Amino acid sequence: MDTKPKNKTGRPRIELDPKQAKIFGYFRATYDTMAEQIGCHVDTIRAAMQDEDSEFSKEYKKGFSGMKMKLSEAQVKTAIEDRNPTLLVWLGKQYLGQKDIPDGESF
Repeated sequence: MDTKPKNKTGRPRIELDPKQAKIFGYFRATYDTMAEQIGCHVDTIRAAMQDEDSEFSKEYKKGFSGMKMKLSEAQVKTAIEDRNPTLLVWLGKQYLGQKDIPDGESF
């Protein structure tokens, strides 16, 4: 019986940086873009992103969430400070459940 340890084959495991994932999420980077920037295969990114427990995936989601909050803040600020009626109406519909009621319809 052969008792030699087996040689490990394949590429070394790449450790993905959660801090980098947060930046990727902020800019909604694609799997291809992340793989190119990190220098790994896109399947490595795909596996990390599909693993709900991976820190990489969690931080990507936090980054994207942070960007959405900043974007929402900028919209509200612009609507109010610039008195942008179109944006005010849109935000009212999105956040306050307001809607257009055609003439002739009652509340």
